[in-house]
Amino acid sequence: MKVRSGATKKNATNHKNSPALGVFIFLGLSTLIYFGPPSLHMIKNDVAEQVESFAYSDIDFVSQYQSEGNTRCHGEGSISGLPGFYVFDKLWYKSGTFYLFSDHPETITLPKLDAITSGHNPFLVRPTSESPHHIKAKDQDSKIRCFPHEIIWLNAGIPPAAFQRRHIAKRFNWEYHHYHFLAESLLGGIASLDLVNQQHTNDINPLGERKRWLFIPYEGDWKDPYGLNEPVVNGLFGNHLVDSSAWREISSNGDWVGLEKVVLIDRWASHRYNTKANLWNKMALDVFDSLPSSAITPTQSDTGLTSLFSGYRNNFLDYMEIQPLQRGKAGMALYEVPNIIYVDRQASGRRLVPEAHRDLLLILRDLERAGLARTVVGKLEEMSYEDQIKLFAGADIVIGVHGNGLTHQVWMAPGGILIEVFPSGVFLRDYQVVSQVVGHEHVAILDNHVYTREEWESEPGKLLATSPNDANDRNIQLDKGFIEKLLKEKISQFNVVH
Repeated sequence: MKVRSGATKKNATNHKNSPALGVFIFLGLSTLIYFGPPSLHMIKNDVAEQVESFAYSDIDFVSQYQSEGNTRCHGEGSISGLPGFYVFDKLWYKSGTFYLFSDHPETITLPKLDAITSGHNPFLVRPTSESPHHIKAKDQDSKIRCFPHEIIWLNAGIPPAAFQRRHIAKRFNWEYHHYHFLAESLLGGIASLDLVNQQHTNDINPLGERKRWLFIPYEGDWKDPYGLNEPVVNGLFGNHLVDSSAWREISSNGDWVGLEKVVLIDRWASHRYNTKANLWNKMALDVFDSLPSSAITPTQSDTGLTSLFSGYRNNFLDYMEIQPLQRGKAGMALYEVPNIIYVDRQASGRRLVPEAHRDLLLILRDLERAGLARTVVGKLEEMSYEDQIKLFAGADIVIGVHGNGLTHQVWMAPGGILIEVFPSGVFLRDYQVVSQVVGHEHVAILDNHVYTREEWESEPGKLLATSPNDANDRNIQLDKGFIEKLLKEKISQFNVVH
């Protein structure tokens, strides 16, 4: 049995030596290192395809010399999706207002503004004759910029007073806490785009195959203080990022900005209008539960077992220079025997009682000595970010007390198992919904028994922690015989013959 703690890798980039994953909610502001916005290249159609080195080469800059047929973002606007995750085709922006253009504007009914965004940007539907392409000849000095790919737009918004009283207002930077940033906003936006695409094509592509942009237009403090969000953005989107400084440069001159397809993500809009988001305090839950089973159940492909998130996972691990291990088929271990990772939270307030922790370490040692499993104990707060990701990327089974570190399950190969241990009387769906989307079996342990889906679905109000403190500062009991039997049962689910 190995214990992973100290950082061992060289500090090649600033994400390699990030500190620990934090508590469920962090207070204060992260530090934004500002290097100034990138310069924009003005590109004509005849040379646009030749410029590949810079992200903005993928934006069509439309001049009066180009006809409307040569650009994207031209055509009938539309809206679909769910509140807080509405997906727009052919959405336009100018001087603080969003526009949809249509030959039949009377057929487009926009939802209430606060179901789209908690900000103040108005949305207008206008006839096609007023679209940027049609009025261009009258305004020779203005520019039309079109982002021709799909966009995930994170809108920080302004929470209503009711949310401020519940102490989850924007001043806590709730949206950019790592779990909420990656597992709710980004994963929810990715799922929304694929859900809409699937409805139109009857086929869900593994995510990561399409080129997508990330917009964070209004918030400069998205780089969390633990250094986790920035490498995720770099690994998933590369230079396809429009941050607040770049957005100001693009939009502040009163020019038109076209978005070919964009999902506008707003936590407060989702919580106001989506039933499950409110019930479970999970903003993307209604989106996740709307996905077809084919999108959330690992399926066989030429490269092995894949899930909805596989393309993104592989891209990120490549960026981190970590081999993206795959399961050849369902029930296949990644190594000669299943690899079990125990996430050790004993340095935090929410932890196992000392005897239970010692018993679990002895069980893991005995499983390895018997040749039934490989076992590693990971103290994430003492590990480099790269080593944390590598730890999860090679896991078959992860066991740990409820905590932010379990967000890393997104980097596990589809078909893994997550065993989550809860404090007595508390159940939250934070990591269950992630398992559901990225293709893992989730096992909830509550009061020394497996807390089944039938049980927690029947009593969401009883065990849902309405305040993050409800899940903190608990010393959790764990029966040795129970957890040993459970681990052996889960090990037996893996076929170790490759």
